[in-house]
Amino acid sequence: MTPQEVKERLQNAYSDGYVDVTDLTGGEDHYSVYIASNVFQGMSRIQRHKHVMNVFAEELKTGEVHALTIRTDTKENR
Repeated sequence: MTPQEVKERLQNAYSDGYVDVTDLTGGEDHYSVYIASNVFQGMSRIQRHKHVMNVFAEELKTGEVHALTIRTDTKENR
């Protein structure tokens, strides 16, 4: 999955927010993502991470995406 595909998937899931994606290894399977969205309002850190992981559930299962480093915020805290 390319960095652009990861970014587009996250932008679709968090359309009100800001998304930044970094390919950590150049192998297109280890990513660092930062998302600022009001969707996360009232969620714990674990709930936020699960929410993001669900966006890539199939890719994580098949290994197309091997690892995600996730940072989340609400838009007002960005």
